[in-house]
Amino acid sequence: MSKWLIKYCGSWNYEPQAESLSAEMKEKGHDVIIQEGATGQFELFSHKGTNYNFNEENWITFMKEGDGVPKFFTLHDVEQKLN
Repeated sequence: MSKWLIKYCGSWNYEPQAESLSAEMKEKGHDVIIQEGATGQFELFSHKGTNYNFNEENWITFMKEGDGVPKFFTLHDVEQKLN
């Protein structure tokens, strides 16, 4: 399975959402890390590079709010997109 990165805003309600999604994904066998990001950010990245430095060559946005995706998407939303 791919390695995933959840970046979230440090605001009080973003971190619990990131931790919850991370725990659900790990329970399903995904390799997930979480990291505080920019203001208002709740975004899932897929690892595509050769190292884990955070840049466009290594991490690609997989999911974020928009086009029917809620601000705090769930494992169900991620699984739907994977299918």
